[in-house]
Amino acid sequence: MNSSDGMGTGAMKDGGLRTLGPVIVLGKVVAWAACLLVTVLLGCWLFMVKSTLRDALVLGCAVVLAVLALSAWALRRSSGNPDPALVYRALADRASATGERGPRALPARLRGASALLNREALSFYGGVMVLVLPLALGVGTPTPTGKAAEIASSGAVVRALPVESVRDVVEDRHKNGSTYYCTVTVTLPPANGAGSGKRVEFRSEWPDPAVVGENAYVAYAPDRPDLGAVGDNDRTSVDRQLSGRAMNNWWTWILSSGWLFLVAALFFGYLTSRRDQRFPRRLRGDECVLRASMSGYDGYGAGKARICLDTSTGPVQLHVRGDNARYVDTAGSAEGHLVWVPDHNRHGGRKGPHRTGAVFVSDAGWFIPGGLAPEYEESARAAADHQTSVGSTGESRLLDLDGGWILSIPNRLMNVLLLWTLCVVALMLPVPSAAWRLVVGIAGTVGLLVYGLYVAVSQDTAGQRQSGSSQGAVGSAP
Repeated sequence: MNSSDGMGTGAMKDGGLRTLGPVIVLGKVVAWAACLLVTVLLGCWLFMVKSTLRDALVLGCAVVLAVLALSAWALRRSSGNPDPALVYRALADRASATGERGPRALPARLRGASALLNREALSFYGGVMVLVLPLALGVGTPTPTGKAAEIASSGAVVRALPVESVRDVVEDRHKNGSTYYCTVTVTLPPANGAGSGKRVEFRSEWPDPAVVGENAYVAYAPDRPDLGAVGDNDRTSVDRQLSGRAMNNWWTWILSSGWLFLVAALFFGYLTSRRDQRFPRRLRGDECVLRASMSGYDGYGAGKARICLDTSTGPVQLHVRGDNARYVDTAGSAEGHLVWVPDHNRHGGRKGPHRTGAVFVSDAGWFIPGGLAPEYEESARAAADHQTSVGSTGESRLLDLDGGWILSIPNRLMNVLLLWTLCVVALMLPVPSAAWRLVVGIAGTVGLLVYGLYVAVSQDTAGQRQSGSSQGAVGSAP
């Protein structure tokens, strides 16, 4: 069992944590603003045509992202890169500022529980978008170049014209079939309707080899036939070349479909998480209440994070949404009340796990939400107090140990995020497409993915090691 001797009262001064208030505010601003900015940036990149407005929006979003990342990095550096344990204890001290009740009184309101749902939603959405964005920017084209751009600027029209000759047919085989690249010759109609027109040729992509006599969609400038033409067997492909959209139809469909799936998954997760947060938030005095003290933690990973509480009925395990080891290492042997409403807010769906929403309210003024398994809830109900003193105006704050994430995340991750924003700014510059764009985009996505997997594996290994050291110290269900 892992535990701590309590919260350090001097944590706010140690390690330069006097800036904790600005850190919390900046952390919220960065998290919400970053998700909004990457959403606007990707939406403009996918769906807007080449224009001054699009260039201003995407480059502006990228620059603001870089400024936010640089601000977070600078604030972290000015705080002296404190140890995460000091940050967690400072956050606990900050949440304890409202703890002015007596040890036997409960607050009337539990405040800040929505921060758990917001943090999970922002982390999920932002993490996926951060991985996808560099790739989307790398495969796109910020500004149209070549013959299509010249034709579009000279007043392009698109017509279906018959193919007069085909040469240089090259087959590109892939697992779904073959694509054929052909040089096609057509005759452009004369601008004034008189004359034989101008013969031009262009190279295009076809699902089957082009055939003389069939129609091709051709874009050209009637007043500038000397510019030649661009064409394809698909009208939408020609329109995209002229419009200057950054992404072709195939990439737009892939990324927009993934984006919609991400938003749907986010809403689904939010709705199901609401079910897991059904603990009493406004206390009336008729809840089941049991005096308890934190004694350790057991388990690690999703669905296995439990805080061990010592009560008059014996050990009780409170399932929490968060890092159980971090709670215990920060709060130590904190004392307080275990509060729940039996048979009122049971959740878990058809397959479970069926737990009753509960909350541990410490005497210091903060609380930790969670759930009680049926065996613990039933045994604790008999000894629970159903008439408890509740303050008329008092409130307890959520013990949110991720509120100071700017100071508590690994220093290397902060540097990686800063470099990521600089890559996004570089990819947003309105310069012609080049090979370096694809290299930077792939490197940004793959680099973040590899680093994220490394961090996840490292944390999981460390957590399992800590969890293993706690086995045997946790009481079993009565």
